[in-house]
Amino acid sequence: MTCYKKLIMIVGAAILAAPIAMSQTEVVARWNPDNVILPSSQWTPNEQYTASVAVYNKGQRYSDQYYNHVFATPSDDAAGRKWYAAEYELTDGDIRWQSATAPFSSDEYYKGKKSYRWCTVDIMGDLYMRRVFKLNEPIAEPVYLATGHDDGPSEWYINGELVYSIPEAWNNDDRYLLTDQQKSLLKTDGSDNVIAVHVHQNWGGAFADCGLYRADAYDVTTLLPTVAQEPQGWGCYYYFLNHNEDIAKAEACNWASLDEDESDWVSGVGPLSIDGEIFLKSFWPSVNRPLLVRRHFTLSADDIARLAETQVSVTCSYDENPKMYLNGTLIWSASGWNDNNYAEYTLSDEHKALLREGDNVLAVSLTSGNGGGHIDYGMTVQKPHEYSGVESVLNDSRQADNRIYNIAGVYVGTNRDALSAGVYICDGKKFLKK
Repeated sequence: MTCYKKLIMIVGAAILAAPIAMSQTEVVARWNPDNVILPSSQWTPNEQYTASVAVYNKGQRYSDQYYNHVFATPSDDAAGRKWYAAEYELTDGDIRWQSATAPFSSDEYYKGKKSYRWCTVDIMGDLYMRRVFKLNEPIAEPVYLATGHDDGPSEWYINGELVYSIPEAWNNDDRYLLTDQQKSLLKTDGSDNVIAVHVHQNWGGAFADCGLYRADAYDVTTLLPTVAQEPQGWGCYYYFLNHNEDIAKAEACNWASLDEDESDWVSGVGPLSIDGEIFLKSFWPSVNRPLLVRRHFTLSADDIARLAETQVSVTCSYDENPKMYLNGTLIWSASGWNDNNYAEYTLSDEHKALLREGDNVLAVSLTSGNGGGHIDYGMTVQKPHEYSGVESVLNDSRQADNRIYNIAGVYVGTNRDALSAGVYICDGKKFLKK
């Protein structure tokens, strides 16, 4: 249809945007706090645990000269073993070991449970914890370690081996997906395991935690990647409209359908954005131009049969007011913007019935507006992974390829210099951008 073409201003050079076929399936781990192996205060507060703790707290009020300064460390035992070693024997020195019950917080009560208050909000200090437990059967699934902390530096050890550390900042919700090698440190023959934890307190709330959780594992196939899955960007066709009112006129002409003539669309690379943040692969003047985007993917007859039995999801980071179409039919929309976050929508059976053998199009329109503007979106197919025994699965994407994520787990790029101030995760470790 061409009835709206006169409304459109085209800019940019043509680049090939080839159709995408279904990619190879990967096994991906996802956090599920209901899959408890060893309860933590943050995620399973009703199941309190007891641990051996040593606290250094001499009433030192916060001062910049002591920022992230570790005041004391438990003494080595008679055999020269460090406090985090699996066979360490509790040894008193400058700080004494005692048995205490979680939660370990500066609050009088934390999630409804009376706290062991190892620090107050204005006093600095260090907490050391040793938690002994047994596992009586192998764990097939990937394993998350609950690593809630306030503040840093903080470290977590499993049977004497450092598995996770953060240099500074805080996050009570923090959790870390163990690598296969780290997971193998866990003994599942009924003998003792030890998780050893150190958390430093600078100022504000104090919190220390640990626990273990089975991950949910899914077979995930990418139909259309986002920039997190494809850092070089994704192929697309796009148009810039002149006014927001023109979107309705384009809709009346079925611009998102398979029949659309793309011969005079711009063939380029997404995501599209107005600024130099993580979504800028092609420039979109979003302050004064609405946007139409089309992405192609191909399916075989076997693919169609498979998709009927699996979960098909779309994900979208947007600014602003997106409408998403599958082969010309509106399947999802949202108002406003969601910054660098991603909305996810699972297709209904009715929507999955729109998929066709051969060429398919997932299209999005966005309005212009003040401030920033961007669009990144994709589509995946997923189903629960069926285990045939103890096997390896991929770490979640938060720990891959030097990619950076915010504390909510949202991908924000690989360039630290482009980040705004805040706490981020890279290669499974936290850092503070000032």
